[in-house]
Amino acid sequence: MCPETVLRLRQSDEWAGAYSLQPIFGLATLVATVQINMLRDKEESNPAVMSRRTRVLCLVLLGLGACISGYLLYHHLAPAPGLGLAFCSAVFGASCEETLRSPLAIQLGLPLAGWGLVYYGTLAALLLLGWAVGDAFHFSATLGALLLSLLGAVVSVGLLAAMASGVAPLCPLCAIVHVVNLALVFPLKRLTGHTTRELAGAVTAAGRYLLGRDPTDPQQARWQGVGFLTAALVGVAIYQWVYVQHTVRSAHAQAAFDAEETLVLFETLAPQPVKYRTDDAQTANPDAPVHLVVFSDFQCPGCTKFARALEAVRQRFSDRVHVVFQHFPLSNQCNPLIDNPFHPRACEAARAAEAARRQDRFWAYHDALFAANLPANEDVSLVEVAKQVGLDIEQFQTDRQSDAVAAKVQENVEQGVALALDGTPAVFLNSRRVYDLRLQALEFLIQHELEHHIHDGDGRHEHATEELGAK
Repeated sequence: MCPETVLRLRQSDEWAGAYSLQPIFGLATLVATVQINMLRDKEESNPAVMSRRTRVLCLVLLGLGACISGYLLYHHLAPAPGLGLAFCSAVFGASCEETLRSPLAIQLGLPLAGWGLVYYGTLAALLLLGWAVGDAFHFSATLGALLLSLLGAVVSVGLLAAMASGVAPLCPLCAIVHVVNLALVFPLKRLTGHTTRELAGAVTAAGRYLLGRDPTDPQQARWQGVGFLTAALVGVAIYQWVYVQHTVRSAHAQAAFDAEETLVLFETLAPQPVKYRTDDAQTANPDAPVHLVVFSDFQCPGCTKFARALEAVRQRFSDRVHVVFQHFPLSNQCNPLIDNPFHPRACEAARAAEAARRQDRFWAYHDALFAANLPANEDVSLVEVAKQVGLDIEQFQTDRQSDAVAAKVQENVEQGVALALDGTPAVFLNSRRVYDLRLQALEFLIQHELEHHIHDGDGRHEHATEELGAK
């Protein structure tokens, strides 16, 4: 199911209008303003007051980064993320789903969001321990946190560059985390209370001590050793938790196909009044014993993935399965169930596909448009796809802007609304909803329905036709 599920998110016009990356730049501006004001007041303020303000700023940034990282990790691990990713699309106008599913999302065996939790947890542990222990560990802890934050900032610059260059899909929430990482460097540097040259000298001295070339006070060394070890254990504990969660969820997602469980779930579902018209997009075998009705959205990542499974089904079962395509764009431009433009190009893509159907080239256009990956490449030209599949462009342009095509898309949407669809793709096999959309599960259920039809004779076919037939 498409992670951006259909949710009635009642939001004000102010939120709905935030269809941009302005919140990211707003956060950066806010942090920069706070930093500038603190520098401006440095000479005028009490040092103790300034230290408290800087500590508060550090904790706020750490909390913000940890919350967003945890939020992204939750949706990365969830089999079908919903509200969070819909929020991402609604507020920023760009989905985080594509980024969370990209190869860059997992590094060194762990989701990047999980590494974020390890990073923020370790930083917080260092700072809190430094403040709690006092002079014996305060400077060393703050310096360690600063060095760790510099490493995080370098990584963030690289990931921001990857998103800016198109190597990685844009993830607005991820971008906010990277802004937080960059912003953390400055207050942490101020917390040390030393100049850059002095800090460089301290790092050199620490290196000499680790190499055994510079003896130090044994008691202070013990406090520092315990402090750093404790912070490291906090990071390791978070790492272990994330690793276990990631491993368990990954194993569950790749679990062996259970035919019995799949069949029991399918058979317990009540048939739904799913119908179609003869002028709907469909394969040319309406008398087939098995009917598959697919509600889909050309800008839905889950639908893009499912399109490959659907093509395999069409090729394997040929005229034994009658496939009907129904448009259900997740956008308020043509779907009354949606309050925000989750998929801003979904409605125009649906009308373009309908225009292709009028030239008997729906499936060619369907396959080409999904292959173009509209969820990840919003700049895909619908006209270029039409040229690619050999459409009459003048007729295509006229049809996709016509009232008749818009009405046809709306008709499909209305049936989806009547069925209370909760997302896309939504698939119905002989009137029953199919929830496991893996190719293996889908092929198993289709084969079961075919065998059931053979054993039961024409009665089952007639029942399916009554439920799904043209009206």
